[in-house]
Amino acid sequence: MALTTSEAVQAYAFRELVRHLQMRTDVQNIDQMNLAGYCRNCLSKWLYAGALKTSNGDHPSYNDCLADVYGMSYGQWKTKYQKKATPEQMALYKETKALQAKHSPAVEAAAKAAKKSLKKPETKSTTKIVQQVAASGLSNVCCTPAEEVASKAMTASATKPLGAEVMNDADPVEVKLPPGTTIRAAIIVVSDRVTAGVYKDESGPAIEKSLKEFEAKLGCSFPVTAVKVVPDEKKIISDAIRTLADDVKAPPSLILTTGGTGFSARDVTPEATKEASDRLVPGLATHVTIQSSRKEPFALLSRAVSGIRKKSLVFNLPGRPKAVRENLAIALPVLSHAAIQLESS
Repeated sequence: MALTTSEAVQAYAFRELVRHLQMRTDVQNIDQMNLAGYCRNCLSKWLYAGALKTSNGDHPSYNDCLADVYGMSYGQWKTKYQKKATPEQMALYKETKALQAKHSPAVEAAAKAAKKSLKKPETKSTTKIVQQVAASGLSNVCCTPAEEVASKAMTASATKPLGAEVMNDADPVEVKLPPGTTIRAAIIVVSDRVTAGVYKDESGPAIEKSLKEFEAKLGCSFPVTAVKVVPDEKKIISDAIRTLADDVKAPPSLILTTGGTGFSARDVTPEATKEASDRLVPGLATHVTIQSSRKEPFALLSRAVSGIRKKSLVFNLPGRPKAVRENLAIALPVLSHAAIQLESS
């Protein structure tokens, strides 16, 4: 599901809140309730409500949402970090009752269901769903059963969604391309060993597969007009970029390189790209690196860049097929929009 820029920004805030709470295991849920009127369980139920509201039938369970917010199963978190409430905490809890979630008649049933759910396996991931977060200043779900929360979310009108979890199969940028749009792509595989025939290239095919998968999602076609395999040599890489971009008849709109973006002395793809580019597009590579690091922290070590040569947009991808797919899932909508802008400029 494509999101507006505003929704993507709000989703970022939600993710940062969740990540902060995962680090602050010293903060007890009862303290959150006493201070703010909501706790981690509230976030889990908002997440679950949004999953049901925006899914097409295949959605995560409430246990999955708990695990996404807690960073582990709810049972594990309780065992490792939850402490018995002190008399002072309980007294404050009672004093601030009016500012907390209003308890529904089904609270006891929800508590029993939660205890039972701790024994059930968690199978689905919430990394591909859109959350519908309540706009109210007070928590209205903390003590309400998850099923009841979901039912309300599904029947309520969605006037102002507050965010979405952006991962591999969804992108935060909503791109609408003209019907029948064709974006020519070329691939440069940068690898000494592939060039020498030491092993078979897998990254190039991963790029082609990703382009095919996104054709339906973005409403366009990505014909691959050229695939070049070159060694990790700066001049050879930059020459390959120039040859493709300078094609007078049909230059590719996108030139996707794979490999050579790490710390090795032979990793010179970024330098070659800079040398061959007329202008750089630093924001794109930075965005993809940051988004990728949410799933793979070492992605921050990437030195990938993006640049423009004439009417071709050059974008560096990692060398591992899995990382290639993850990066393209984030970048392709923006790359497509940029490519069209270049062609029409």
